[in-house]
Amino acid sequence: MRQLIKKYRTDRLTSPEYGMLKQQLGEMSDEELASHIEQDWMDSDTIVTTNGCHELSQVWKRLKRETGRRHSYSVFRSVMKYAAILAIPLLTFATVYFYMESQSGLDDETVVTTGKGEKASVMLPDGTKVKLFYESRLRYVPQSFYKDERKVSFEGEARFIVKSDKEHPFVISNKHIDVTVLGTLFNLSARRTDDHAELYLEEGSVSLHSPSTGERVMLEPHDRAMVDYHTGAITVEHLRSHPISISHGYLTFNSAPLSKVINTIEANFGCNINVTDKSNLTKTFSGTIPATNIGEALEVLSLSFEINVIRVGSTYTLH
Repeated sequence: MRQLIKKYRTDRLTSPEYGMLKQQLGEMSDEELASHIEQDWMDSDTIVTTNGCHELSQVWKRLKRETGRRHSYSVFRSVMKYAAILAIPLLTFATVYFYMESQSGLDDETVVTTGKGEKASVMLPDGTKVKLFYESRLRYVPQSFYKDERKVSFEGEARFIVKSDKEHPFVISNKHIDVTVLGTLFNLSARRTDDHAELYLEEGSVSLHSPSTGERVMLEPHDRAMVDYHTGAITVEHLRSHPISISHGYLTFNSAPLSKVINTIEANFGCNINVTDKSNLTKTFSGTIPATNIGEALEVLSLSFEINVIRVGSTYTLH
């Protein structure tokens, strides 16, 4: 059991092992489940933070509100007690959530969200792996997930590694796009705050559909497609090299105003950034910024716009 949990946490669990783990967890009491979670964390090499316990509590409240889950509180209470000792970071809570999901009824819709400064790695029931980046949302219904198709709703930005299954196409949908695949690897950005969705295909093939126009295109490896939210038009270009993206540890901008760059950095790192000279906000920036180190990210802005950075807690001032 311990080995199954460890492989699940590190995204190395196969589909048969996932079924075995889910069955065993479903037969456990809340107290046994909490014990296994604590033991897994005790054996893990998790990086700790100083405010993990508070963030864990906030995420629990948000997940409970969004998913309507009414039980497994004893699991959370036990985990919170353990988190208070180790200061478990926010990212680790994704694992707790899916342990609890295995205990719940399959009629419920499963919802996974990330807020500012958050990321989560998700393994779906078919073995498909999804890495969610900041302010993203993934939804699916476990009971109907594997009937005719494997359908999920998605908004935000993520990297998908879809398990191959010719009899059950994998479908991603939202208001602006429908993506249909059999088994492939791609990055998808479909944020409501942007004016377009963008998909870059690394492996396999993808059918991209625009609901507003009815247009459909087939993408091949190294194709990058964009869907305009206002017109529904799809544009495709074939790239010679892999574009730099958040999945590679960078935020990429093309003639973006500084205001948008700052909003993206705030969302990615979960921080606050003030700008003393408001005239700088309309200046544009093109290039890449590190997505894993806030100090390095702001140093790029400091050099690009010849401004200084002052930090007070989690708030940064550019002047």
